[in-house]
Amino acid sequence: MHPREADLALYAGGDTGLWSRHRVSRHVRECARCAGLVREFQALRQWTRAQDELPDGVEWMRLSADMKANIRVGLAAGECVEPAAEAAGWRLWRPALALPALLVVALGWWLQSWPPPVPIAERASPAGLVIRAGSGSLEVQQDGRGMALLYPRTSQVTLTASGGALRARYVDADTGYVTISHVYTQ
Repeated sequence: MHPREADLALYAGGDTGLWSRHRVSRHVRECARCAGLVREFQALRQWTRAQDELPDGVEWMRLSADMKANIRVGLAAGECVEPAAEAAGWRLWRPALALPALLVVALGWWLQSWPPPVPIAERASPAGLVIRAGSGSLEVQQDGRGMALLYPRTSQVTLTASGGALRARYVDADTGYVTISHVYTQ
């Protein structure tokens, strides 16, 4: 990236700070275009000093110091304005970047607050024996008669069905123990 013309002009006149002088000097050694601009600024400076057409009473040194001060003030003002313009653009992107994250968090909370559907599983054996997991019990029925193994109506019950077996697993709210109930058929 090329230095600004103002920095090249200040460098040509020896009016840059230590860090800026080092940075511009290194660039000018490698870039023919910027080196040519520096030579033009130096030639213009020598030509201006060679002119003796200044009116009487004008002090060149004082005029030179005023011009240097004005250039430095302008450069400092320009540096103050540029970051503010970049920050304004970034301020508009912050809500745009935060909105998807907020939507993901809200969707996760909403899905987490829904109770899971109560699974109902049913297995039948060839002998007419039926085992069923309902919303609050494991049931065994045969020929209209049956029994039920009750468990609490909570969303924390895990039901598993495999082959001729049903299993309900939950944490008992009173004791804090994990309770596992199995019902098998043959």
